[in-house]
Amino acid sequence: MNKRKELELKLKDYKRFMITLLLLSIYLYLGAVIDTYIQPTNDGDFLFNLSFGMTVIVSLFGLRFRRLKAKLEERV
Repeated sequence: MNKRKELELKLKDYKRFMITLLLLSIYLYLGAVIDTYIQPTNDGDFLFNLSFGMTVIVSLFGLRFRRLKAKLEERV
């Protein structure tokens, strides 16, 4: 039962990480759009790449989340 609680806590943590990183990625993307199109500066490319990197990290967390969820359901 203790191992089950640990997995449930990890799932909650992964959900929070994914939501937080996704929001951060959206903010970076919006900042890149503003820097590139509304007030042109050279920082737009860096923010686009950083936003894309955050999205990749969110997808990796999503894959790990699905594996842990499957493992938790397997134990039931």
